[in-house]
Amino acid sequence: MDRNYPLKREQLAEGVWFGSIADSRFKTNLVTVNLVVPLNRETVTENALIPIVLEKCWEEAPTNREFAKQLNRLYGASVGSGVMKLGNSQVLTLSFAAIDSRFALNGEDLLKEAARILLGMLFRPVKKDGLLEEENLSLQAQYLIDTIQADINEKRSYAINQTVKRMFEGEPSGLPRMGFAEDAKKITPASATAAYERLLKEARVEVLHVGMGDPSTAKELFRQAFSGRGRTPMPPSPLVLEEAPQTPREYTEEKPVNQAKLCMGFRTGVDHQSPMLSAMRLMNAVLGGCTTSKLFVNVREKRSLCYYCASRMDRIRGILLIDSGVDREKAEETKTAILEELDAVRRGDFTGEELEFARLSLLNSYRSVGDSTYSLDSFYLTQTLLGVEETPEEQGEKLMAVTKEQVMEAANMVKLDTVYLLSGPESQTEGEIPCENQ
Repeated sequence: MDRNYPLKREQLAEGVWFGSIADSRFKTNLVTVNLVVPLNRETVTENALIPIVLEKCWEEAPTNREFAKQLNRLYGASVGSGVMKLGNSQVLTLSFAAIDSRFALNGEDLLKEAARILLGMLFRPVKKDGLLEEENLSLQAQYLIDTIQADINEKRSYAINQTVKRMFEGEPSGLPRMGFAEDAKKITPASATAAYERLLKEARVEVLHVGMGDPSTAKELFRQAFSGRGRTPMPPSPLVLEEAPQTPREYTEEKPVNQAKLCMGFRTGVDHQSPMLSAMRLMNAVLGGCTTSKLFVNVREKRSLCYYCASRMDRIRGILLIDSGVDREKAEETKTAILEELDAVRRGDFTGEELEFARLSLLNSYRSVGDSTYSLDSFYLTQTLLGVEETPEEQGEKLMAVTKEQVMEAANMVKLDTVYLLSGPESQTEGEIPCENQ
């Protein structure tokens, strides 16, 4: 492309890439190692456990306490781990963040240290008799179990996850990113070690640096570490955009909740490659993606049908989700009101002011991408994994060109697929929850 794309990316080995975003505004550097593997029912849980285990210690710092001391000597550097789901892929992340080397008192090369420690975590975990050390593994497996089981305590996210699960039943993208508690309880040092070794062999690896430092030395350390390993990276299965059924599927799940959760899943037919993506993004903002949206103003504020009501779109799976917190007896009326607002957008029943407020809300979200190393890392990693070379500014330019007629066209592409209600026999209000700007 004929312009200065900020992410400079280079292949280091089979299935291994190193990308860097130089930004002198930051006085720090962030380096992430992202292992990308296909989502699979048999492996999703063990995969999710591995970065949590690797984050805690490595051969040179074999306990959590010794690792903390090592990081403190590097001016309070920090490490972290994460698990993300992106379409049919599971993304496992190890991260290292520290001040830039020019602020080090003794001239330490902190980016070199970042690479050395991340590679130590990745290739030299603490083992006993050739297996991942049992005590650390057991502690992190319990943490994983607790995290999975805690999902039900966050009723809003639980309802959204259950809706997505039903929309993608039997498909990889319908699997939970952290896996299943019953599977985590069965993990042993032998099975976890096998999963770890499989990841090293089969994962696509994306190393990403964001910050003001020169990553050349770090890049070479990654190149040396991965060279000659005989890896066979596994690609994810392709995602196919499904059509909504003629009759939407409806589910009700009863649990002891005070406030019912209504979630409606729609198919859009628009993914990250679609020419209608910007129009669908703006349509979503007009409908329910910001505090001036039709769902917020009309369903929540004017009609007082719910405690929150917001929409969000998933450009990868081609869906749009609308969720709300309601009294059980108002769930059906709320569903009808939501569909009425969608119909209004389809007809073009929104003002130029509503359109511009929605556009400004999205533009502000694009501008905020550059506010931190972590948001830049997340944005460009996602772009890379989707095969898209586009900056937030370029996304904003496309958004500025979207017309009212295109927003109406996008709204007419949205079809109801699934309605999910989480409720209990004695639903009561929990107090108002502000509508989030999605």
